[in-house]
Amino acid sequence: MMKSRANIFAVLTGFFIALGRFLWVQNKNIFTRKVTHQSSKIPASFDGFKITQVSDYHNTYFGRNGKHLLQAVKETNPDIILVTGDLIDRRTTNEKRGIQMLASLMEIAPCYYVTGNHEAFYKDFEGIYKKILNTGVNNASTNNFFILRGDDTIEITGIHDLRIFGDEETNPNIYNKYDEMLDDRLNHVGDYFTILLAHRPEQFPRYSKYPVDLIFSGHAHGGQIRLPIVKGLYAPDQGVLPKFTEGIHTKNNSALIISRGLGNSRFPWRVFNRPEIVSVTLKAK
Repeated sequence: MMKSRANIFAVLTGFFIALGRFLWVQNKNIFTRKVTHQSSKIPASFDGFKITQVSDYHNTYFGRNGKHLLQAVKETNPDIILVTGDLIDRRTTNEKRGIQMLASLMEIAPCYYVTGNHEAFYKDFEGIYKKILNTGVNNASTNNFFILRGDDTIEITGIHDLRIFGDEETNPNIYNKYDEMLDDRLNHVGDYFTILLAHRPEQFPRYSKYPVDLIFSGHAHGGQIRLPIVKGLYAPDQGVLPKFTEGIHTKNNSALIISRGLGNSRFPWRVFNRPEIVSVTLKAK
């Protein structure tokens, strides 16, 4: 009997060690997704221009001072870095880690940032927003940026997260307000190859009404748990079996790139869904 119990204990111990190792790899081993985006609107001077997307960091630990994430970003050799929201997590108090990560990313390449729902719903939005902007990051939530190479130009713009207006219970006109903000931010685009930073991928039909060429989003965390065939199981604001969780989607003349993101929030584990950064190389036709 004692030997049998010892065997069961050994098997269970081995199982939990293996499970812990599996979950650690799934949640800490960063994957770099490489994408080439080709378009006739990309100027010749920007052929080979490299963009790295960092999304949904959520104050996550990736080694001391985020060294594993920073190394992964450095290896992509980016010309610019796009930070597409949820730099911090509203349910944790370690906002310093997110701010420090942004400052460290800016030492690698110029960074462009838009808010996510976790900044917008943070207990002190104005405070955290000010700290983020005090890093000197290019704030695409409210500004348009034009990058020049020789005589050629591309535009980077963005939009605040929808939750900047609260939620549907407190503000039943939230989507009307969001549409107004979208129109204010995007009614000028079209003259140049335009990149839009927008945290929410499920709003792609709204974004694609405008002549934006390439959109970067996150928010869905890759569906959190991914399985063969069905893929992502659940995403915020999309529910069960969500449509927009990763990869590239097209509508009208717009392409949407969705990052699976890096961290977690309410549900603490990713399964078959490693954290990722996205490295995009522009290619002129």
